[in-house]
Amino acid sequence: MKPDKIFKIIKKVIVDVIILVLSIIAILAIWGFIQLNVQNKEYVNIFGYSILSTETGSMSPTIEVGDIIIIKIGDEIKKNDIITYKQDDVLITHRIEQIDGDTIITKGDYNNIQDEPIERSQVIGKVVHIFNNVEVWKQVFTDMHVIIPMVITIILFIVMIAYKEKIGDKKDVG
Repeated sequence: MKPDKIFKIIKKVIVDVIILVLSIIAILAIWGFIQLNVQNKEYVNIFGYSILSTETGSMSPTIEVGDIIIIKIGDEIKKNDIITYKQDDVLITHRIEQIDGDTIITKGDYNNIQDEPIERSQVIGKVVHIFNNVEVWKQVFTDMHVIIPMVITIILFIVMIAYKEKIGDKKDVG
């Protein structure tokens, strides 16, 4: 097989993978949008996980303002786990200090005092991953002045590759 044909196959596979990844991201974003805005859920549930952004520094230095956290939805928790729970229509992410049956006491790492006790039924889930230092990226990728040119660039890139493949196919025939 000629090197240019191998390169063409590799290029097609890369484009197909990029399209697949972008399609999956778009489907998940639409699914999350529907859950939040149509079904009026308080958080997104994607295969038993949710993604949230932190709003305060109460968990500093472990979790900073704007960090992204992934939560495994459920109540499998133990002392020292970082959990997200709902209290007074607010989602709070703090560390478990004490568990006594169905009563849980939490505290933010940066805070001096413990939170009011909560019930196990208020727990949404346990933090399983923290993406630190993403506030700048979050601001960039939520700015329409960035999103629109980025989408146009991706579309033009895909069209350009498809056009070059079409021209290449015509050259192979002739």
